[in-house]
Amino acid sequence: QASFRPKRVLPSHCRAMWGRLLRVVPGSPGTGGGGTSVAIRPLPVVAAAVAAAPPAARRLAVAALAQATQLGLPRAPVFGASAWCCGNSGGGSRRRAFSGGLVGGDQEEAQAFIEERGYSREIAAGVVDLLTAPGSGVPRGSLLDTVKRMAGRWEVGLDAGLETLCKSVEQDLALSAGKIMVKFTVQTPRGGKPFVCEGLEGMSLKEIAEHGTRQGADQLAEYIECACSGVMACSTCQVYVDPAWFSKVGQPSEAEEDMLECAHEPRETSRLGCQIRLRTDLEGMVVAIPDGANNMFDHFPFE
Repeated sequence: QASFRPKRVLPSHCRAMWGRLLRVVPGSPGTGGGGTSVAIRPLPVVAAAVAAAPPAARRLAVAALAQATQLGLPRAPVFGASAWCCGNSGGGSRRRAFSGGLVGGDQEEAQAFIEERGYSREIAAGVVDLLTAPGSGVPRGSLLDTVKRMAGRWEVGLDAGLETLCKSVEQDLALSAGKIMVKFTVQTPRGGKPFVCEGLEGMSLKEIAEHGTRQGADQLAEYIECACSGVMACSTCQVYVDPAWFSKVGQPSEAEEDMLECAHEPRETSRLGCQIRLRTDLEGMVVAIPDGANNMFDHFPFE
């Protein structure tokens, strides 16, 4: 489009990343009469792109995530393309706003806020490093505000991108610490085709379904629900462990057994996916997905 001309040609992997983060809207108001503008996709979509981005495109994805947050997403406002890239003369004030460094106190407060959300100091520091890297797009002194926007309505479990970013950093740290990928097989209900899934040592099946980026994670997410966000207050992530693997996986705790009594057609080898964490000796484990789930939250009288 004529009004969207970056000064330099981006590598192919970067152009593909922009395609996942932005959508072009022709003829939008505020572009000087029929010009083209760019709208950032909903923030959860952007955050998911960050988690799945290859290392070469990670910085670009983080920059888009940070700038999207500053523009008030997940409402996904539309703004002129010239305000995003430096190819046109318009939008200079916004370009100036997205430049410059960050003050140290703001970084410390942002890191403390992330830690207060339950993440480790290492994960919080990693998120701060990503959002303060050159080209991140976070305005000077606005890192704490950016992180708070990404946290969404965290009090009621409605995240707006921070959790996805933290989980991505967590997986990077785990790989750097020498943890390995563990593969297991998932048998689908009603005679469906089994598939291989892969997750980092220490991750639960629920975490792989929600934040995994490796083989089979997206498929697992289609079958495993976790209505209680992993606090063992429901049974929607129930799986059947293959009898040959049950002793190695281990018996459920008393609290888990209480929840399994409410599960859909529980078996002797039933476990909750949020309570099964991958270990190196579980390489090759086999689990099966039930053909239904009992979600007690569907029956709460909220009137």
